[in-house]
Amino acid sequence: MVGHCGHLIRAAVADEAELGLEVSFVENTDYLKKNGVSVLAAAGFIDRECVLTMSDHLYSPELVRRLLAADIPADGAALAVDYDIPRCFDLDDATKVGVERGLIVRISKELDAYDALDTGVFRIGPSLVAELSRVAEQNGDASLSDGVQALSRRGVFAAVDVGEVRWIDVDTQPALERAEAMLRVFGDDLGDEPGSGSDSRIDPEAIETFAPSWVRAAKPYDEQHFAVAERKGAARMMSNESPFPPSARVLAAIMDAASRGNHYPGGSKGLSDKISRREGLPTGSVLFGAGSTELIDVVIRTFVGPGEEVLLSVPTFSMYEARTRVTGGIPVLVPMTDTHDHDLSGLIRAVNERTKVIFLCTPNNPTGNRMSREDLRRMLRLGLPTVIDEAYFDFENDGSSIGLLAEFPNAIVLRTFSKAFGLAGMRLGYALAHPVVVRLLSRVKVPWNVPGVVLAAAAAALDDMAEFEARREQLSAGRVELFNALTIVPGLAPVPGEGNFVLIDVSRTGQSAERLVEQLLEQGVLIRSLTVHHAARSYVRVTVGTREQNHRCVRAFERVLGRPLRREPMTLSAAPSDAE
Repeated sequence: MVGHCGHLIRAAVADEAELGLEVSFVENTDYLKKNGVSVLAAAGFIDRECVLTMSDHLYSPELVRRLLAADIPADGAALAVDYDIPRCFDLDDATKVGVERGLIVRISKELDAYDALDTGVFRIGPSLVAELSRVAEQNGDASLSDGVQALSRRGVFAAVDVGEVRWIDVDTQPALERAEAMLRVFGDDLGDEPGSGSDSRIDPEAIETFAPSWVRAAKPYDEQHFAVAERKGAARMMSNESPFPPSARVLAAIMDAASRGNHYPGGSKGLSDKISRREGLPTGSVLFGAGSTELIDVVIRTFVGPGEEVLLSVPTFSMYEARTRVTGGIPVLVPMTDTHDHDLSGLIRAVNERTKVIFLCTPNNPTGNRMSREDLRRMLRLGLPTVIDEAYFDFENDGSSIGLLAEFPNAIVLRTFSKAFGLAGMRLGYALAHPVVVRLLSRVKVPWNVPGVVLAAAAAALDDMAEFEARREQLSAGRVELFNALTIVPGLAPVPGEGNFVLIDVSRTGQSAERLVEQLLEQGVLIRSLTVHHAARSYVRVTVGTREQNHRCVRAFERVLGRPLRREPMTLSAAPSDAE
């Protein structure tokens, strides 16, 4: 039966020649009237029992089998109904059915009391056509429900339970998307199992198709290197962690907080106020996250929608790009200069009406270079939300950019306890921003995202600044010593920087970065290749470790690259500290 845009339906059916069906089309010129008139237009074909179905309904073949197998009254009809009302996709639009002793007693979309839902699949015959003809002759119009009501009053319209068979009424855009997802998961036959109607054929791989395309295209963060380091007993010089474990003061605070682990964490206000006072910021300027990585995700989800852009200066921390892609955003990558400086002109030229957030890491991971205050001001004057990631600011000589917050309310400074404070495993980062911005980000951040033991550990670390300074100075000195030692290894070209790591250009070694990582692992040292950071050359990154780890790393490079081993261990200029 075709009416409005009938030519399109004819063409679509013609394209499905492999169905093996003989199709007859009936043109209904009164298609603006109720659906009972459409049935009457095809009355010449209803001279015996047949199946009538709504063209916008999708259902498993088992539904029809159950309908045809049912016993129904002589000279009557039947409707396949679903008693599982809660699973209906759009209950407001569904036609409701009242049932008594297996027979339909009422049917309408407006019923307040009902027992089942109309699936849109009927078993009918000439008796229904007769009733519809009578109603149409009397009223000039007729709905299918009018015919059902007429036969139900005679007690000859049966309700047939479809059980767990899958079906959906597809007459809205959301319903269409749901139907397409059902076909992807269960196949064209909707997981049809003759005689059962069970849900046992769900394909676990197909669940992925429910996710939007940008999530399906994303790759999870590869944490294999952590397991490799543990399994091989290698020096962990790949993840910019601190080599020093938490201090005794921090461990005591963790144990004390753990004794109250039955309570939701409530220490964030005290820690927030402590950090605000430390930085000279007003109350409400701090937001905590499970590491600064979570805050990167919160910022992106707050400002960026599908198809909108995030501006990045690369190579840089891979999470900016990864979290942008997961939201459906588009990372715009502006390469740094050959001297590892941010290309300010290139960044500014890349800004357009779709740009929503800018990320600037200073000192930058993995290059170790920082951005000057004046360059930061130039970027902030654009007025866009701009994240200044200061994960490594404790290791630089020029201090923080925190003073820019008073001048630019669009600035968001990120910090972490993972690097200089040595609490990477505790996962705590914080954002410093104008209180209005913090309140906006708080709408997106989930509550209780930071455990109480973590908040207690961070508070204790801030109370132990002498320990912190000793460790920071030792790591900064270790970076200088490691850099100098690596410069005399043939083929290595370390890049000056201000993080807790050393970037090394290995392009002159004649080996790929990946191969060098493998060879150093064989020597018991795990470092990082920077392929995912969009580095223009072949680079590896080495995290500054303890005196012993740094020496071990240099010796491993010497073995791999063929330089005679040193006879004397490398020494550090910093005085020994019990922080080791």
